[in-house]
Amino acid sequence: MNFNIAKNFQSKPKNKVGLDIGSSSVKMVEISASGENSSLVCLGTKRAPAAVREPLVEAIKSLSSEIKVTAKEAAISVSGPSVIVRFVSMPKMKDDELKSAIKFEAEKYIPFPIGDCVIDYQILRKNEKEGKFEILLVAVKKDFVMSRISIVEDCGYSVGVVDVDTFALANAFLKSLPQTSASKTTALLNIGYNFTNVGIIRDQALCFSRDIAIGGDDFDQAISRALSIDAKAAEGVKLSPKERLNDMIVCTKGVANNLLEETRLSLSYYENQCGRGVDEICISGGSSGMPGLEALFQDAFESKPVFWDPLSFLDKSNSSLDKALIEKSKSAFAVAVGLALR
Repeated sequence: MNFNIAKNFQSKPKNKVGLDIGSSSVKMVEISASGENSSLVCLGTKRAPAAVREPLVEAIKSLSSEIKVTAKEAAISVSGPSVIVRFVSMPKMKDDELKSAIKFEAEKYIPFPIGDCVIDYQILRKNEKEGKFEILLVAVKKDFVMSRISIVEDCGYSVGVVDVDTFALANAFLKSLPQTSASKTTALLNIGYNFTNVGIIRDQALCFSRDIAIGGDDFDQAISRALSIDAKAAEGVKLSPKERLNDMIVCTKGVANNLLEETRLSLSYYENQCGRGVDEICISGGSSGMPGLEALFQDAFESKPVFWDPLSFLDKSNSSLDKALIEKSKSAFAVAVGLALR
């Protein structure tokens, strides 16, 4: 396992593949990097139920073939209730002592047996004055991780890195970070199918991570029930409501309010812990293009959210790229881009 979120964007001898296995679809991005310059080799997405192994394997194989992925090592990520992320403070100690102490520290925060988990950590800051380490601690259920790795290997790829969705999201954002935002405290919201990943970046480092169990499917289900249409049609209404915009806003109001409230709780927790608030909210994810979302966040937080482009720093001159897909769905590739940067 390698959860190190510190990035060093230097020359890489080979292309990198980010494979984002979501709850309802898979997304792949291949990036070629040379020094500070990176180019998009290929990208694509395909519907696939993450809970069903064989269709998922076939979807990844099919997508890989369709977009002509060349690299054979992939970076993947995990999220959800099987993943525990904590930011903890520990006394300063030697490396070997810290490795031994981490296991005992982790037991305070992990709700499942420690023997069933893969544990990793990263020292974020060293407070020499107080003699303390600020540490990012991650634990993931071992069977969950091994299942993901096995699926990817069945698709013909080796797994180079297992990351966390929010860390990959932060990596992509930091690479795309406008200079005007470098000094800000930024909340990242990646609205996926079942979860919304929340990360807070301060001083260009991740300092808060949480998964909210609300996503695009909750909006789809609300629309489906209210308008008596199936889930697929409901998703179409969500992303392109046209004359049904008012109906869509009314029937998803409850879900939207829940998402806003959970976001508000996350930001308040961070502010209480750190003594400073968030300067901006940046939104990405497959459901981030829902009409009306911008106005909801602006009303709730009294500032206009930023809808950022995780592909903005990439050279996209490759003639074989699906330009229509890039324009329509670029926001959905934030996690996959962050993984391809590893």
